[in-house]
Amino acid sequence: PGESDNRNQQKMEMKVWDPDNPLTDRQIDQFLVVARAVGTFARALDCSSSIRQPSLHMSAAAASRDITLFHAMDTLQRNGYDLAKAMSTLVPQGGPVLCRDEMEEWSASEAMLFEEALEKYGKDFNDIRQDFLPWKSLASIVQFYYMWKTTDRYIQQVC
Repeated sequence: PGESDNRNQQKMEMKVWDPDNPLTDRQIDQFLVVARAVGTFARALDCSSSIRQPSLHMSAAAASRDITLFHAMDTLQRNGYDLAKAMSTLVPQGGPVLCRDEMEEWSASEAMLFEEALEKYGKDFNDIRQDFLPWKSLASIVQFYYMWKTTDRYIQQVC
């Protein structure tokens, strides 16, 4: 206290969750259930989501992934753990907030190209990008790979 801080504040870590917040675990769990429901509803309203994921089951599965939960927890923290404020942030006046992860940003044909490339090159993501998916960033391909490994498509490929 009282000393100047010459560190670059842009490069400092930022607190994204306070474990000593005033909410009970039950309240947090209930908020996360609502956030998943809002995510499913947002996907139902979004035309591009319904084209990529036509069934409600697929939309609900997408809404249950980490990106929706991270957004919900971040929303709680940014709103000082005030549930009413956080709820209104999830569903602002223009409609529900849609959060997408890398899995949702890829079309079915891009996913098939990825699987074909993976079969040919293994985990050589540079070659996969160069020869099969040059419009995707390397980071996007790697992130997609780790999400893809959690799907039943991966299990079918391995067996």
